Amino acid sequence: MGAIKNVAIYSRKSRPDETDEGIKRQLAFLIDKCIESGWEYEVFQEVGSSQDINRPELNKMLDRIQSFHFDAVVVTDQDRLSRTTSGFAQIKDILTNYGVQVVTSSKIYDYATQEDDLMSDMQSIVAKQEYLNIKKRLVRGKRQSAKEGNWVGGKTPVGYLYDKNTKKLKPDEYAPTIKRMFTMYLEGKTSTEIAREFELEGVLTPSGSKWDKARVAVVLANPVYKGTVIYGKTKVSKTSKKPSGSPRQVKTENDAQIVIDNAHQPIISPEEWDKVARIRQDRNSRPPSARIGKLGYTGLIKCGLCGRTHSFQRRKGKELRITSCQTRHYSEDGENYTVCKNKGCRLENFEKLFFVKLSQFAESLETHIEFIKEQNEQVTHNPVDEKASLQSQLKKIEAGVKRVQQGFVMEIFTEDEAQRQIKQFKAQRANVEAQLEELNTKSQDEQIDELEETLRGLKGILSGETTSEPKRVHEILSRVIDHIEYKRVGDHKAEIEMKVHLKGQSEEQEEQVQ
Repeated sequence: MGAIKNVAIYSRKSRPDETDEGIKRQLAFLIDKCIESGWEYEVFQEVGSSQDINRPELNKMLDRIQSFHFDAVVVTDQDRLSRTTSGFAQIKDILTNYGVQVVTSSKIYDYATQEDDLMSDMQSIVAKQEYLNIKKRLVRGKRQSAKEGNWVGGKTPVGYLYDKNTKKLKPDEYAPTIKRMFTMYLEGKTSTEIAREFELEGVLTPSGSKWDKARVAVVLANPVYKGTVIYGKTKVSKTSKKPSGSPRQVKTENDAQIVIDNAHQPIISPEEWDKVARIRQDRNSRPPSARIGKLGYTGLIKCGLCGRTHSFQRRKGKELRITSCQTRHYSEDGENYTVCKNKGCRLENFEKLFFVKLSQFAESLETHIEFIKEQNEQVTHNPVDEKASLQSQLKKIEAGVKRVQQGFVMEIFTEDEAQRQIKQFKAQRANVEAQLEELNTKSQDEQIDELEETLRGLKGILSGETTSEPKRVHEILSRVIDHIEYKRVGDHKAEIEMKVHLKGQSEEQEEQVQ
């Protein structure tokens, strides 16, 4: 077992609602241990689930381990690193490959030895079982609390405060804004018109954002404002996962949900809420072509045979149609020609297929945003300091490459060992250079804001909220779509073939929404 000089202290608490006292005591204990042992230390601490291996501070620590900064990781217990067997196995592989030990309050583990390797695996299994038991008790407790009408739904809705004493919601200073929103909708205004009026008046959300039509729609659809608590609307999927590897939340059946009326003071009456729900359903029940119209697709639909832009027509006041392609293909003599065989179709039929693909793209965009947020969560940094840090890392990596090269010349390393280490250093260098490049472009927050605005626009189209503004629909679609390749060849029974070409994406990425 090698001598320990430089260590990483890793401290984690599981949930944001836990007090800071626990993590402070945990951290103080670990620092005292390092001081007593005469070790130089660097602290990594965060809030995060033991089930999620993509924690910012954990990943930062693992990156520095792979740059040979530490001899050991100091934690209160192994399960601070991960309570899942797969997650712990990934972390353990990194620690083993880079000769890093794990120091806990009771033992120093060297995973390169068979004894410690086996013992750590057994403890990881026990920790996972303990976590599952704790999770079951928490879920049972939440369900019982929900049945009593308490608020256990996570983030508090705009217009309400959570009362820790009663465990229920109570209206706050934003309640009149919510009340007014419902009143305006009942008076005939659309979500778009409400958002526009709020913008003109300078009415903002509690976080200081504008009330766009998507945010308004979310409020109008939430039964919490009529005093109803719903628990269990989603559940953890056993098959679908986020890019980070953690399970995705999926909707549950209505009969599996806990619904309690009159759970807290309503902001609007149940009768008013039901009227709003009926109006929204009526507006959104119209067919897509009646809601969007041809203007939303102007210039976007291209013939899949010749590339010409399709136009639209309405036959004798009937349904709107995409016209057949009229491109003429002349023979070499320039006199004879044939007309493109791509047939038209009812716009409504086109949109049924397009909406499926648009929904798929919206889901993939939402997943992408989730991934960026997970990577960016809890990370606060100064770009100038971070740039200097990354440049410093590059210098250390270059020094590491030279050190290995010298070691090979002096026959300290074999050729295979030298090549393997240099390959690792090059991978680290590529990663650091990519981070530097990212710092020279838009900030992460700006990227997220733009993507979220686009996602809200797409959801507005899909939900029917963006119905009275075809120009706005066209603007949103044009922002993400280069063109829609349309093809329908054959007799009157021929099926529509469609391929959506997205802006700034490769063919492989486009295939995900085809």
